[in-house]
Amino acid sequence: MTQPIKKPRSKSFHAPIVVEDVPLGTRQNLQLPVYENALGHPVLSPFVVVRGAQPGPVLGICAATHGDELNGINIIHRLLDSVDAEHLHGTLLCCPVVNVPAFEAGQRRFPEDDRDLNTCFPGRVNGTPSQQYARSFLERFLKSIDYLVDIHTASEGRLNSLYVRADWYSPAARDMARLLQPQIILHGRSGDKTLRSAARALGVPAVTLEAGNPSVFQGKMALEGEAGIRRVMAALGMIENDHSPVSTREPVLCDTSQWLRTIAGGILEQTFELCEVVQKGQVLARLKNAFGEYTAEYKSPSDGIVIGMSRTPLAVPGTRYCHLGRIGLPAPPKQPAGGRLLERLAPDDISE
Repeated sequence: MTQPIKKPRSKSFHAPIVVEDVPLGTRQNLQLPVYENALGHPVLSPFVVVRGAQPGPVLGICAATHGDELNGINIIHRLLDSVDAEHLHGTLLCCPVVNVPAFEAGQRRFPEDDRDLNTCFPGRVNGTPSQQYARSFLERFLKSIDYLVDIHTASEGRLNSLYVRADWYSPAARDMARLLQPQIILHGRSGDKTLRSAARALGVPAVTLEAGNPSVFQGKMALEGEAGIRRVMAALGMIENDHSPVSTREPVLCDTSQWLRTIAGGILEQTFELCEVVQKGQVLARLKNAFGEYTAEYKSPSDGIVIGMSRTPLAVPGTRYCHLGRIGLPAPPKQPAGGRLLERLAPDDISE
């Protein structure tokens, strides 16, 4: 006797997490399906809900949208260890590993179709594998939160400063960026199919925290990332101001940035450091051939600050060797942000 064919059940993986189902003053670790593998078995994503004893906002923290971005996992673990649910106002909803298939494969990109998952949001229910995964994660996670900190690192072969991508003209996002106290704040309204862009479309104030290098745990990045998120939580009224370590540095604001690329191949010698302020015409890199002879020289096309850089000495034509930020106040948008994106987190605690 043949069994009836069941309808596709992908929508069963799209139910948002209901944080109100978690008892007040408790923490719950969840493993929820967001996808299926080739055997039809569910791919489970880890979520942690810390629901405070007192009412307040839901702050979402996620990491490893690329499978090799480990620093964010460490930041989330440290944060969870430091939060007491009984004294928390509101809820923390954390996802330490967004891109589970890539994390398990030990690679950056979504393995089923070799796509960058952070270019696939908001996704499509009937789209490519990465688009369906993105859509399912969005439904699970983004629709349950009020604010978002999305943690990333550099990609393989590159180094990153501690910097934040945020819409400078969204007051809520600007406050979050400044409270994180990065070395650099890079303005960007998104609109680029990232998770932050999808959050903005839903009216969720969001920032991207770029915390160091791929495939490693960096203790200083974890310490600074945790402290920054706790300052955001204090500004939201979720915890008391615990005077987390505050850097004396003032973040450098950049209105835009560009990756500088080689136009020839060779052995790369870079003459700059992360966060170095450079001048137009300054020599940034040289190329040598196999005989040790200099064959090319690359100069900065403008004044700026080094946000990221290559860490490999080998270059082919088109190699990205310097992520250069242009220092300056961004031009105001033609259409300003609306809704909660216009709210301030802590106007009395953050100087303009």
